[in-house]
Amino acid sequence: MKTIKTFIENFLQAEAETTFLMRQPNLENYNNALEKMNAYCVESLQNKFGLIPLTELDEPEYYEKWSAKKHPNPRHIYKISQYQNETYNDVYVVYVSEKNPDDEIFQYGWSLFVTSLKDELKIIRNYSFGDAMRVKDKFEVGQGVTDISFKTLKKPISIERYQKPEDDDDAMEHYEMDV
Repeated sequence: MKTIKTFIENFLQAEAETTFLMRQPNLENYNNALEKMNAYCVESLQNKFGLIPLTELDEPEYYEKWSAKKHPNPRHIYKISQYQNETYNDVYVVYVSEKNPDDEIFQYGWSLFVTSLKDELKIIRNYSFGDAMRVKDKFEVGQGVTDISFKTLKKPISIERYQKPEDDDDAMEHYEMDV
């Protein structure tokens, strides 16, 4: 699990750095950072985290607006669950916060499915945590490979909890479950 946690920490740091560079008037630096971030993901998840390649700079006012803002924080990691899967063998589901969290409010944002493909770790699927009907938050709207989902995963073989998403009742209920 330590390897998976380090992999995700590196991805989340790359995501925060790419977000920061999007706010700077340098297309080459931003697009290079995005390419590095995308390397953590399977092709079907590349450019799916709210960041896409840019071909031209924004208006100068956009960069002026962001110039005084601090560097975004990487997402929090709440929990990692390990599963065995017939197709992918070891699959890890990593539960993280939304982008740029602070250290005062702790809520779920996404889950990331990680596995090894050709001896290289990759994020293969993601889900957002929410509810369009505003009744009960859950993981929905998955992206990435389509042959794995929460429904195809069985009981986890290992779970590591790092930090409670204590400011979200639905997330806390999920966090405490053995999934």
